[in-house]
Amino acid sequence: MQAMPSPKLNPVPPASPAWDIRFTRLAQTLQPRVQACALGLAQRWRALGLGSDMEVRQTPRGLSSFLSVVGERGLICIVDLTLIDGMAVEAGPYAALDVRLLDGCGDVVAPGLADSSIRLDTTAAQALLPDQLDRAATAVYVAALGHFDLLRPAARQR
Repeated sequence: MQAMPSPKLNPVPPASPAWDIRFTRLAQTLQPRVQACALGLAQRWRALGLGSDMEVRQTPRGLSSFLSVVGERGLICIVDLTLIDGMAVEAGPYAALDVRLLDGCGDVVAPGLADSSIRLDTTAAQALLPDQLDRAATAVYVAALGHFDLLRPAARQR
């Protein structure tokens, strides 16, 4: 009887020292800006007669803010604003903002509406400037209007 060969393990490169702490601090500093961006989007949709709700949670990709847009008949779409933790997605020690538009089932209908890298040497004060977030908010708003036909009153009443 032959012995089973032992599986060869691929060595895992060591994580960047103290990255978890740096990302946590960066996320804590930037999260209020991301939430303000989401609240600005909520105000735009409220002007169209739509409701919204926001939830923030840690996900496998990083720290995510989910803005749900609700019409008379239920959930229309979800905006996913995630501060990506590069180490969590096995891409190295970096952070980025990823904005995606999801349909009511959670399927991505518009990925990469903002992809703003935050490099390690960038201070939190310089990361995610207001104009970057404004562009991301406008991109997701226009994408949602077009994809879900939100400007037609009949579309909201379906």
